[in-house]
Amino acid sequence: MRILFLSDASSLHTKRWVDYFVDRGYESYLFSLERSQGTKAKEIFISAKTRFSFLKYLLALPELKNTIEKIKPDLVNAHFIPNYGFLGALAKKRPMVVSTWGSDVLISPKKSVFHKLRAKYTLSKADLITCDGVNLVEEVSKLGPEKEKIIFAPMGIEQKLLMKREDSIEDKEKVIILSLRSLEPVYDLKTMIKSIPLILKKINKKIKFRIVGEGSQKKEFMDLCLNLNVEKEVEFKGRISREELEDVLHKADIYISTSLSDSTSVSLLEAMASGLVPVVSDIPGNREWIEEGVNGFLFPAGDYQALAQRIIWVINNFEDIVKLRGKNQKIIREKALWEENMEIVERRFMELLKI
Repeated sequence: MRILFLSDASSLHTKRWVDYFVDRGYESYLFSLERSQGTKAKEIFISAKTRFSFLKYLLALPELKNTIEKIKPDLVNAHFIPNYGFLGALAKKRPMVVSTWGSDVLISPKKSVFHKLRAKYTLSKADLITCDGVNLVEEVSKLGPEKEKIIFAPMGIEQKLLMKREDSIEDKEKVIILSLRSLEPVYDLKTMIKSIPLILKKINKKIKFRIVGEGSQKKEFMDLCLNLNVEKEVEFKGRISREELEDVLHKADIYISTSLSDSTSVSLLEAMASGLVPVVSDIPGNREWIEEGVNGFLFPAGDYQALAQRIIWVINNFEDIVKLRGKNQKIIREKALWEENMEIVERRFMELLKI
C-alpha cells in the first residue's frame, strides 16, 4: 500500500503517525508546507506562497495534484480539517481518510458559517474519519458524515512509558510540577502561572514548575513570571525529543493541563502512564479520562485560584493519593496503548482498499 499523508510535518503527532506506517512496511509520503521533525517517510516540502493561513493551503493545491499524479498513492490521509483536510478534499483523490485532532472540530466550525461549511464539505469527501476522543466523535457526527465512517482511536502512548514508580514527594528535595502543552492561547498557561504565587505562599517545600513546549505566547509568559516574581520557580524547557520526554516525565510528580478545549490529550495519557498525579481543567476531553478524586483532579477552566487550591491539596496529601498511579496505568493498558489503537486504524485503511 502506498500512502500519501497531508499534515503539518513540524508536529510530533505527525511524526509518530507517519512513522508507524513506515515501520509497518508501507510506502509512505508526507506532503507538507511546514518544516519537518524528521519523519521516516519520503517528504515533499512545499514553500508557502503567502503568509495568510487559509490561502497558503489553497495555493498549494496545484502542487498537491501534481504530487498525486506523480506518485499515484493508493490512499490519501489528510490531518486537521481546516488546512490539510480541506486541501485533500479539493484534490478529489479517493479513498481519502481525514484525521481530526481536536480544535479543528471543537472550535473551528463554530467560528462562522464559512468555517462550518468548510468542515462539512471536507468530511463529506472522506471515506473514513479518525477521532482520538469520544467528544470528537460526537461533534463530527453533528457535521453530517455517516456514523460507520467514523472510528474512535486515541493516539495513545507507547507501552514503554508504563513504568512502576515507588518514589514519594517526602523523599524528594523538590516537587516538580509539569506542563506539556504548547504555549498557545487555547492551552491557557497563563492560568497556571497566575496560580504559582498562591501555591508558594502555602507550601514550604521547594517547587519547580517545568514547562515543556514552544508557542507564540512564550515571551508573554516569561514576562508574566517576572512580574509575579516567580521566574526562579519556573523553567521553560522548550521543545524536547521523545527520549528527553521520558526522563522529564519520570522526574515529575504532578501534571497540570489548563487547556480550554481538547480532545484526548496525548500529554495527559503520557502523564497518567508515567505515574504523575493529573490536575487538569474540567472540560469534556479531560473528563473522558479523569474522574474527580478517583484517578486525578479537575478544576474549573480559567480559574487560577481553584487550580492553586487543588495543587496545594495534592501536595499536602500526596502520600494518600499515590494509589492513583495504579488506576491510571490500568486505564492506559485497557484503552490507550498507541500500538493497539494504531492497529485499528491500519486495519480500517486496508479495508478501504479491500486488502
